[in-house]
Amino acid sequence: MSEFTGDLLESLDLQLLETDVKTMLDSEKNLEEVLNEILSWIEYRSRNNILSSILLYNNETTQLFVGAAPSLPERYSNAISGNKAGPAAGSCGTAAFNRKQVIVEDIATDPLWKDYKSYALVEGLHSCWSTPIFNTKGELLGTFALYYTEARKPTDHDLELIEEIVEVTASAIETREKDFKNMVKL
Repeated sequence: MSEFTGDLLESLDLQLLETDVKTMLDSEKNLEEVLNEILSWIEYRSRNNILSSILLYNNETTQLFVGAAPSLPERYSNAISGNKAGPAAGSCGTAAFNRKQVIVEDIATDPLWKDYKSYALVEGLHSCWSTPIFNTKGELLGTFALYYTEARKPTDHDLELIEEIVEVTASAIETREKDFKNMVKL
């Protein structure tokens, strides 16, 4: 398959996801269901066996709560939900605190994960990167978290997937504001 054909297929695939998300929002699906659909798309399109989650941000308490995590172990999701953002709070907490993408190639040795690595490593999660999600006003709504089961950098392809889907995700969160507020305990 040529690069042009591959790019066209990926563009069409993204358009299909955007249509699916809009249809789900029109049908009154709850926010968790919509976010799970987005994450399932990312995991499928990755080609790298990533595991993913979306954490939602409570601006008043600076806590991050799991909005969706279809492939992460439930024990891990429970352990990280409600943790506060900070300058050394894993990938997501640090990304939320600094309002920029954070890439951690090796959870076992990175100082950002000092207080959280035991949760991740026991579940076989060895690298994580996080990308903030902002609304149209520039306010933080949450973060994407993507994990590999080995220590490594994200591929350019995986980083592009997140770039492509951030706006759709922000729009879904804004559309389901009531669900969002319930999920972040506002």
